[in-house]
Amino acid sequence: MKHLSPILKGGIVHDKRACLLLAVLLVSTTCITAQSLPDTTLAIPEVTINASRPDHFRSDIKTDIYTASDLKPFAGESLGRFLISNSSLNLKSYGAGGALTNLSLRGSATSQVQVNWNGFPINSVTVGSCDFSMIPASGFENVAVVYGAPGALYGSGTFGGAINLDNNLKLGKAFSFSAGLNFESLRTIEGSASVYTGNDKVSWKGSYWGALSANEFTYFDYIEQSRRRQTDGKWNDAGTIQQVIFRLSPTSTLETGLWYQVKDFNVPSRIGSVSYEAQKDSTLKLFTAYKKTSNRWGLQVKAAFFNDYERYTQKASAQAAGYSIDSRISSRQYYGDANFRYFLHEGISLDAGLSGSFVRAEVSAYGNAKDETGLTAFAGARFDRNDWTIQTELRKEFNSGFRSGVLPSFGVSWKAVPGRLILRLNLSEKFRKPTFNDLYWMPGGNPGLKPESGWSAETGAAVTLLRKENAELTADMGAYWSQIDNMIVWRPEGAYWGAENYQGVRSYGLDGKIAFEMKTGRLKFHSLLMVMLNKSDIKAYPSGEQEKMLYSPRIITTWENRLSMGIFEISVNHHFSADRFYDVNSLLGPYQVINLQTGVRVPAGKGELVIHITVNNLTGTSYELIRLYPMPGRYWSLKTSYTF
Repeated sequence: MKHLSPILKGGIVHDKRACLLLAVLLVSTTCITAQSLPDTTLAIPEVTINASRPDHFRSDIKTDIYTASDLKPFAGESLGRFLISNSSLNLKSYGAGGALTNLSLRGSATSQVQVNWNGFPINSVTVGSCDFSMIPASGFENVAVVYGAPGALYGSGTFGGAINLDNNLKLGKAFSFSAGLNFESLRTIEGSASVYTGNDKVSWKGSYWGALSANEFTYFDYIEQSRRRQTDGKWNDAGTIQQVIFRLSPTSTLETGLWYQVKDFNVPSRIGSVSYEAQKDSTLKLFTAYKKTSNRWGLQVKAAFFNDYERYTQKASAQAAGYSIDSRISSRQYYGDANFRYFLHEGISLDAGLSGSFVRAEVSAYGNAKDETGLTAFAGARFDRNDWTIQTELRKEFNSGFRSGVLPSFGVSWKAVPGRLILRLNLSEKFRKPTFNDLYWMPGGNPGLKPESGWSAETGAAVTLLRKENAELTADMGAYWSQIDNMIVWRPEGAYWGAENYQGVRSYGLDGKIAFEMKTGRLKFHSLLMVMLNKSDIKAYPSGEQEKMLYSPRIITTWENRLSMGIFEISVNHHFSADRFYDVNSLLGPYQVINLQTGVRVPAGKGELVIHITVNNLTGTSYELIRLYPMPGRYWSLKTSYTF
């Protein structure tokens, strides 16, 4: 109810600039649809006309896509938990369970990775990063990791890349249901359920999840030199994602979605200390989208509203009557987006888009509410001919505090050996605007900050090394280089810290994967190795001194092997991370974690019953993703689910 009050009490009505901006977008796109267009029919697949702007211009960018079936085994858990186990991405968690979890890509900062829900950015407006413990693994049809996402497509904050969370609900006559429970020896129980029903006129999908955890485990306190049991890290989480799509006519649809979630987390004591901290988070996200297609063109008009609330409290002792810190942060975000795609000829398409935003943050450390308005113009062209795809995009952002300059992107994809080898190249200019904390936090905020600017270049190849009737071996490898100027850093300035355009960063490296699939009768085998190699060089302004990129390992690998025979299956997952700096002179040591899972898939009625037992951290490795925040040693989990 906390999120509904700003709407019911005039939150939208009072933000007149935001309403006016969205109205302008809707009116302008209505005018576009009224234009007279030739009726010549082109052989254009419907998926191409309807594809979102990022999907349509993605052939030149390395992208990993996780489907609903990939995410399903982690239903009830967070997306952060899924990515830690199933990718070579650099995730940083402040402990286990419901702890804050951030992601960085290709040696970037966590605020340089943009996270989008159905095309709208959901990064925190105050700190710029995204908490992956607040993103469920279930509830999305696919999750796309877009490495080095072009600034022309995504706008601010993509030096590392972007994560796209898409629902992509389809029309069709069907009904499905799934439910699952997960028990962990950390005294955790997690549950989830999903329902889909639909026909050719309307479809609905609802996803639900919840968790309750004491989050208890034993670890070694290397400061106090003793074994210690974590008993103050309890957390709970609950939420739902709803989506409905209507067919308005044979060529148009209207869809809408809702994401509501609340989480309470008792921040556990760190190694060598005792603390009394807690954090409560809640979010309400709404979006709606209208799509219209014709023989030669497609139109998408979307709008969204996000309302986020966070309260952090700290006590001096367990018996203290009041809080020594009681910080409350709330923000409201309004977005509108329109994109028109026109096919001049088979294989040639042009895009034009207009986006607008209004953001308001209310933070006690700012002194008063802070607003930000933005308007963005986009244009793009794509040429498909034989085995070549050539595309270029331009973006210009006008913000209440600055202008981005024109952001160009150019890319090429070539099927050098059709069905066997695809080569790709992308060049892109990027920027990141300062966050509200960077600008307004008192003390230390700096209203005179410049946006971070820079560029990136990458090339890569996707190759099929072996393809037989019962086996396939594929690989994907990319090499990248990026330059960031005027990187914003918080540094000590006397008695407090302040934000400055302090660093220039040069990041380069390789990331890739190799996958093997084999099927013989009832025997199926899958093996996937993912590798990330990165080096980030930092130069401080104005001294020119070399500094370290914190929590940025040079090597991360994940190797997954899964074997199934009939109803039985077993899998082994190995994750390795090299050492990384947590301050200018100190390293966290390298670590490796092995997870072992075994289980059965049993036909049950019209559906399937799945039971899995997992031993997490099989070797009992002691490690930290963030300094002084311990991770669990060996623990087990039991997962059961039923789907029909």
